[in-house]
Amino acid sequence: IKPENIFLCNMDGEVFVKLLDFGIAKAHALAGNFSATRTGAFLGTAYYMSPEQTMGAKNIDHRSDLWSLAVVSYEALTGVRPFESDAIGALVAAITSLPIAPPSSHRPELGVAIDAWMARALARDPSQRFATAREMSEAFSRAVQYDGARPGPSLLPSSLATRGPGELAPKIQ
Repeated sequence: IKPENIFLCNMDGEVFVKLLDFGIAKAHALAGNFSATRTGAFLGTAYYMSPEQTMGAKNIDHRSDLWSLAVVSYEALTGVRPFESDAIGALVAAITSLPIAPPSSHRPELGVAIDAWMARALARDPSQRFATAREMSEAFSRAVQYDGARPGPSLLPSSLATRGPGELAPKIQ
């Protein structure tokens, strides 16, 4: 998952988000026991690759796509990617081992709930990440509505607005 694969579609006045290439999850479903080494090449755009993907792990699953979605979310919320480098080796090192700045370090108004959500979404150990896209989405909805540091829906980028409990959709102007 990378920004170039995320499209907004207007269907009769209602906007839907469509992913045109669901990467690892799709390959896993089609190939059964997917192995990144079978192709002999990295899949996806390096900035959005999960730690296990950058290291060529053999049993990559849907949680790699959830990681990529978290990287896209980080970039959408802060305006910067969580990892930057012009060299692939340094980028892999950053993805696999360097500290990840909490989103609030770039936008303090995001607060602790978004930081906590992002920490789990970008956990380097896949077993520590959200188990499903639904779980990740529901936790994000709770994080943006959290009362402790008051990161509410207004802290989302202006292009997003809440439509109902747990539903986020682009704001149509």
